[in-house]
Amino acid sequence: MKKNKKIWPVWAAGVIAAAAIGTGIYGLQQIKHPQTNPGNMTQELSLQPSTQQAPKVLGMRKFPYPYQAMLAISSDADHETLRKFNLIHEFINTHDMTPFGYYGIGIPFADSFFMYNGSNTDKVIDYGNVRKPHELSWFKGTSNQPYAASILNYYIHVGWIDTLHSWGDFTMKDPFETRFSPELAAQAIQALKANGDYLTVWTDHGNQSNVDDMGDFGLTRFYRYQQGANPWSPYYHADMTIPYGVRFIWADGANDHFGMSSMIYPMRLPNGDKVWGFWRYTSNGWNRYGQPEWNWTVGDLSEQITRQKLEWLEQHHDYSIIAQHLEALNTKLPLPPNAIDALWLLAGQYDQKKLLIATTSQLLNYNVVQQYVRYHVTYGDGKAYIHIDGVVDPVDGSYMPTLADIRGLTFYTTNPNNTVIELGNLPVPDSLIVRNPSDGHAPSIGIRWFTWSTKNYAINSKSVY
Repeated sequence: MKKNKKIWPVWAAGVIAAAAIGTGIYGLQQIKHPQTNPGNMTQELSLQPSTQQAPKVLGMRKFPYPYQAMLAISSDADHETLRKFNLIHEFINTHDMTPFGYYGIGIPFADSFFMYNGSNTDKVIDYGNVRKPHELSWFKGTSNQPYAASILNYYIHVGWIDTLHSWGDFTMKDPFETRFSPELAAQAIQALKANGDYLTVWTDHGNQSNVDDMGDFGLTRFYRYQQGANPWSPYYHADMTIPYGVRFIWADGANDHFGMSSMIYPMRLPNGDKVWGFWRYTSNGWNRYGQPEWNWTVGDLSEQITRQKLEWLEQHHDYSIIAQHLEALNTKLPLPPNAIDALWLLAGQYDQKKLLIATTSQLLNYNVVQQYVRYHVTYGDGKAYIHIDGVVDPVDGSYMPTLADIRGLTFYTTNPNNTVIELGNLPVPDSLIVRNPSDGHAPSIGIRWFTWSTKNYAINSKSVY
């Protein structure tokens, strides 16, 4: 089930910083980690003291204790309405009683959305004969008039949305026509910035009318329609979108691998910009014509999420991003029974602290930092000091991470109580530190992962379907 695509070589995760504290001389030792997949070429080097008084730092744990793997659901906004959005999120994100007849499962999940509805199709997209012109979007159509702007802005701020599903739904009856223009991208960026909404994740969308797509231009003849990052195109907008803050792009392609040692790979856009591409689990193999067997609609959720796959993911200590279209059905209850069963299964692994479920942006950011963090270890006064020196990011360049960036990083140590984690030369606040018993390999110390709020943030509106 591994992805055999070439992933950017991982730089050594531990900076070697030979140090002498007092009269103690510290040697170097390469650490082998039971949860670091050798396929990603990660090496962590630690300084070991000659004295036995200080604990020994034994390297990084791949995921926060006690979790064995990390997973996110990445759902595309196709046919999204406010009614379906609220029903889906009340069941997944909260513990409230829901119209499905069950209490919500209360797991982390952030959705995607459209800034514009530039489609001229008129199909039914929701219960009650709600049609495509009422699809959920920030602006009304392709105008400058708000439609669900205030609601979507609120959902971004409370964590229920973290992904741009391109700039909008521009799917046309004639796939060689489009209503997209770079001026729409500029207007969208201005509106998002004005509301303090900075989204780092982008997923390509739709048929050839969606010329604002960026990820696969030039890959094959078919993908020539993806003009968003082509600087010679009248639909070019990447010169605005990437500086705005888009950092991760899912290129509209199939992937039948449920778990991978890393979800990210460097992507160079046609204009020369570098971003992180990322994989999503979208399909169950290919048919005899070489076409993907897509299994990413909500009715396929029980095929995507099985106990066997989740246990495999945990045993291999891998990442997974499940591509979905959770709001795709136009039934009164948009989650069919088999989808509810699959989500219960997922929640069970999360509640047992075997599988860490995250939002898409959380998983991707953690993946980068976990893979490219540099640190060194010094010892003194009977303590071990883990100094996080920076992230050597081959796409965005080296930088000093913030406390939010390093949430979840965990280090094996023989004595967590006498181990200190420092960001630069400042100790991480004790309120963010967790000290853990052995997981069968060694005890550990880490920076506390994010706490998910199960509060019901759903907003209803008489003017938004």
